[in-house]
Amino acid sequence: MAKAAVKLFRDPSSADRALKELKARGVKDQEVSVIMGERAKPKLALAQPAKVNLPQSGTALATGQIAQALAKVGSDQAIATLSSLLGVPEEAATYYDFGVSLGGVLVSVQADAARLLQADKVLRSADIPVAAAKGQMQSTSPGFELAGRMAETDPLDAKMTGDFRKY
Repeated sequence: MAKAAVKLFRDPSSADRALKELKARGVKDQEVSVIMGERAKPKLALAQPAKVNLPQSGTALATGQIAQALAKVGSDQAIATLSSLLGVPEEAATYYDFGVSLGGVLVSVQADAARLLQADKVLRSADIPVAAAKGQMQSTSPGFELAGRMAETDPLDAKMTGDFRKY
């Protein structure tokens, strides 16, 4: 069973929408953790974020249980700490760090099993569709547009037509 429901948002406004929906569904502030780059701060209002050091992102802003744990370790142990807190492999934690370095926002919820299922549904539905957000993604980072196109071809996320030339 997963320790946390986790989502890396490309756009801070999508993360803000997810956070508002989580609060509306009764998820407590202490159950939610957020990590974002310092430049995303004006776009996403967080109550008393702590500065943490991540290998790729450098200095990032974090809240919740993740902020408390990452503030106690150096950047050399940050990925292992993040991995253990979220219950994901270190490769996934490295990917999350990379996403934050590109201007993304990582939102995670640590709660009981019933709330995790609900939080996972909220996090998955809060992101804006890739086709509608091309202009917004480009303004965040040009790498996210390419990553979004690659995600569209994932067999789990999108139906594949068999014509691989368009991917």
